[in-house]
Amino acid sequence: MVTLYEYTRRPRYWVAHNEEGYWLVPARNGGWEERVPFVGHAVALRPLDDLEGIDLGIPADGKG
Repeated sequence: MVTLYEYTRRPRYWVAHNEEGYWLVPARNGGWEERVPFVGHAVALRPLDDLEGIDLGIPADGKG
């Protein structure tokens, strides 16, 4: 399972969390393929409840 959090708005990036760790993901169609490990510090990340029609292309198992 992948949990997504809003990170930045310009450029738009989300932080994704799955069993493999935290990822910085571009908030656009197919962005999952361009993810990189998230190394940093963030406070009060807001979970996303609306992906605004964006299909990141996350595999069904949440890995990839």
